[in-house]
Amino acid sequence: MEVSLSATGSWRIDNSDKEYYGDLYLNKDEGGIALYIRIPNNGPIMSFLELPLNIPFIKGSTMNGAKITLLDCIRIKTESRIGSEEVFGYQANYMLDGVDFETKDDIRFSKMKISIPGIIEWGNISNYSRPKYDGKRDVLIELDITEPIEIYSNEVYSLSYFLDSSYPGFNLVQEEITLKQTPYLIIESNSLQPLDWFMSKAKQMKRLIEIAMAEPFGFDKMIIESPEIYYEFDDNEKKPNRAIKVIHANRENIRQKSNNRRRLSHDFLFSLNELRNANFPKWQSISPVMEPIIELYIDSLYNEKLSTSRHFQNMVQALETYHSRRICNTLPDFKKRVEQLISIRPEGFKDEDRNFLLNGSYKYVTLRSRLADLLLADYTFYFYTAEIHHLDFPKVIADTRNYYTHYDKKLEDRALKGEDLINGFHILRNILEFYLLKEFGFEEEFIHERIRERIKPIIISNDVKKADKNQRYD
Repeated sequence: MEVSLSATGSWRIDNSDKEYYGDLYLNKDEGGIALYIRIPNNGPIMSFLELPLNIPFIKGSTMNGAKITLLDCIRIKTESRIGSEEVFGYQANYMLDGVDFETKDDIRFSKMKISIPGIIEWGNISNYSRPKYDGKRDVLIELDITEPIEIYSNEVYSLSYFLDSSYPGFNLVQEEITLKQTPYLIIESNSLQPLDWFMSKAKQMKRLIEIAMAEPFGFDKMIIESPEIYYEFDDNEKKPNRAIKVIHANRENIRQKSNNRRRLSHDFLFSLNELRNANFPKWQSISPVMEPIIELYIDSLYNEKLSTSRHFQNMVQALETYHSRRICNTLPDFKKRVEQLISIRPEGFKDEDRNFLLNGSYKYVTLRSRLADLLLADYTFYFYTAEIHHLDFPKVIADTRNYYTHYDKKLEDRALKGEDLINGFHILRNILEFYLLKEFGFEEEFIHERIRERIKPIIISNDVKKADKNQRYD
């Protein structure tokens, strides 16, 4: 990442009264923040630990008097220039423009506003509308500013979705006039919190939106507020908060694909409006346990060049991890679960179901058994498995995974390949999405309907291919 010189000034480390001279380098588009402190030295080389390797905050004043605070600084460079100076380079996670603080405990805020470009379709609202023709005047578009939509709130904080809008101003004599809408998350805390607290909430929500839209997204602009940082007006008793712009290293330069196609509701796992029917507190409490599963789920979103077999293996591993973390881990517990599951089955099916679930699980719970359990879905849902019979599906998937993972030539004839492997990936993803919706706390009716909608394009595609193949052989 390239950075360019932005400011020169004096800097204080933590609560120290000692001032250092240094240069600040920035890359605002990518969140690059680097400070190089220069200490004159005509004697021996200074100690490597002359300054700390990690500094919680550095406050500075530029040559023109501007105040700056750098947070979470890590040493990235140490250079000794004999008879000249010592250079200590630091990379910061955050740069707060126009403010400084006395201690790290003072660096706390009540509100964060952070943009996530590309999620406007998920929010499904707009600040612009097409007015109805009244027969008197022709108006192409009107500004209709929307209010923030609350996603979640409790006694600690609230989380909202907000759509900011642009206005072309008064100079309309231009060849090109642009209207822009920017989606933001707004996090408001009932008590003052550090920046990392706000970022953890924002990242958790961004991850959820990525799951919903099946696309990776990055953060962009960040603005923070505190009741202790305000504008002072002599004639006004009420002191309005002064918003602080933050340059931050959490920016992710993810290129959004241009897509003019209007997506349907089932193109998303769930929309902003549908999220209101989920159990948001439940998701927050289990998200740390679910994180490895989510990483596998969205790995293909960030790595489009992965092979089909790698996509397939990611889904298999995600399901295996989900079952062990959220359903059952040890073999004794799994055996108890199996007996509970089949207790509702007619006597004539119990032995068959027991064998289906436990086949091969002698010393530990095998992948085949975990997939069988997930496929049954507590006997509440019937998953589409293409031309693979339900009873054969767990074994076919396990054999395929073992073939691509261990390259066992004995399994080559049984492993899925080509279009069958692609189908296998989509089916596994469909199963995982079923359980993700359950973890989000959606109602059973919504989950079943959405999962059927999500797999429908694969069913139609397979039916068309099958019909075309039959026609060629007739």
